Amino acid sequence: MLETKWGLRLVSLILALFLFLSVNDVFGTFFTQEQFNKAEEVVIEDVPVETIYDKENLYLAGAPKTVNVRISGPNAIVKKTESMMDFNVKLDLSRDTVGDHKKKFKVEGLSDKLTYELMPNNANVTLTEKTSVTEQVEAEISDSRIATGYELIGQEVDPSQVTITGGEDEVNKIAYVKATLDNKTKLSESTTEEAEVGVFDAQLNKLDVTVKPAKVKINIKVASSSKSVSIVPKTTGSLPLGYKINKISLSDDQVELFGKRSVLDGIGNMEVEVNLGEITKDTELKEKIPLPKDVTKASPNEVTVNIDIGKK
Repeated sequence: MLETKWGLRLVSLILALFLFLSVNDVFGTFFTQEQFNKAEEVVIEDVPVETIYDKENLYLAGAPKTVNVRISGPNAIVKKTESMMDFNVKLDLSRDTVGDHKKKFKVEGLSDKLTYELMPNNANVTLTEKTSVTEQVEAEISDSRIATGYELIGQEVDPSQVTITGGEDEVNKIAYVKATLDNKTKLSESTTEEAEVGVFDAQLNKLDVTVKPAKVKINIKVASSSKSVSIVPKTTGSLPLGYKINKISLSDDQVELFGKRSVLDGIGNMEVEVNLGEITKDTELKEKIPLPKDVTKASPNEVTVNIDIGKK
């Protein structure tokens, strides 16, 4: 009997203790704290780099625009840092002068409970005297952009000139300033597109310079490929006995053909067939101009043939 009473008291004590801990969220606090302190590691990619130097008089080459940062520490702080991005990466050359330098990146604003690693950890950069030049921009449009049966007849760049700023050595290497269209759409009509300006040396290596404006508009003029050629009559058959041809004349002696340029270039003239087999008097015929393969249109598309005959 006594043992049963003590057993009931023990069970009651355990239940009361469990109820007390639950009401006071002791278990929740314990697990939350454990989760908070759990170690976590992430890599934050493409963190912008702030460069500090004499921007008025010097030009900086070789500095990366972004770096990756690996951070590790308590889970909650790592997650907050990753989402808020409340820290800065700096490359400080404020005390450096013209020349080549190897500088370490600095991180500011990270919690002291975090450890970090920069990738890369440092940068090899060059400071040079700043200089600027104004250069003409050349539009570069690939032949593959032009639709079959059409050709590029003109292009205009707006603005036609840009200001290029950089170190004196780089600026002196400038050989080409190009605005290259990267759109792949086939062109069958005139249009305007935007293109980024690139600056290159004589070997077409891209130079480390700043261009303003960085993008320009290119007005592209496209028209159907065409060629004007002579029209000549080609007779078939023979006039009835006792008749002769005095003259064959055409209403038009030239025709403009439209189509693939390589085909047009191979055409010297266009023949219009005239059948003499059933003609016994002066006759006027309407004849279509035949279209060779890959020629899409002719203007005019037909001619009037006047046949003047007489008796022998």
